[in-house]
Amino acid sequence: MSMPSFPPCGADMTKDEALTMIIASIAMEELALSHIVNAEGEKLQYILGTLPGSRGPCASTQEILAVNKSAAALLDTVMQSQMLLKGKLEKALEASGRKPAPEPPRPCPPGHPGEPPCCRESAIHLASRCERFTWDDGYLLSWRCQGQRGRGIRLDEENPALVELDPVKAYGLNYTINVRGPYCGDSAGAVRVRLTPCDAFSEVLPLYFSVNGLECEPLTLHCSAVLFPQACPPPRAGLSLLLDYGDSLLVEQASLSIFEL
Repeated sequence: MSMPSFPPCGADMTKDEALTMIIASIAMEELALSHIVNAEGEKLQYILGTLPGSRGPCASTQEILAVNKSAAALLDTVMQSQMLLKGKLEKALEASGRKPAPEPPRPCPPGHPGEPPCCRESAIHLASRCERFTWDDGYLLSWRCQGQRGRGIRLDEENPALVELDPVKAYGLNYTINVRGPYCGDSAGAVRVRLTPCDAFSEVLPLYFSVNGLECEPLTLHCSAVLFPQACPPPRAGLSLLLDYGDSLLVEQASLSIFEL
């Protein structure tokens, strides 16, 4: 991709030329964001010792948590920038008289008379089915729906721990879990995003946490991530949150938001 050349300030240009420059600047910002996200991924791989061709440091639990928190904060900023760039592009296309080509409509499941057509960008907001419950090691969190847009993201009614996704779409996800637990020394656990099948989307790194002092004060676990579809998507895909820890945790409350990008 060659870099566009911009005219000097004050140069005369037509409306189409000005809009072309605006769209080119959006493309350059998107390219810069992709490099930032890639650098964050390599930083996480390095500290975990999984970066190809490099032997990362023997990081402590606290160092891994600090890097994970930094990466989550940066991804939040990148996702906010993406929304701003999307609005900027839509305004530029509107001013030019062009509109993005609409996606072909997908039929909604039958049996829902009076429902509006499926939205192009689906979203869902979930909360834990109850408050102050025990989350055991190796178990999945169960959810109840608090808000939904479109039909592209669905909570499985028979298995409320599973969120059904369209495997050809990209998604952003945010989850927050407030936990307490018994003090078991300076040990660590993780919350894992389980994808079924495992090759439906790109892998999401676990959220590691330390249980030091967890009995005295609640710990807020927060993670933001982006799911990218793999090259050969399966017919359907599911997402759930799994606790990887040698004991049980008391969950005071939990929430999960997933939205189509």
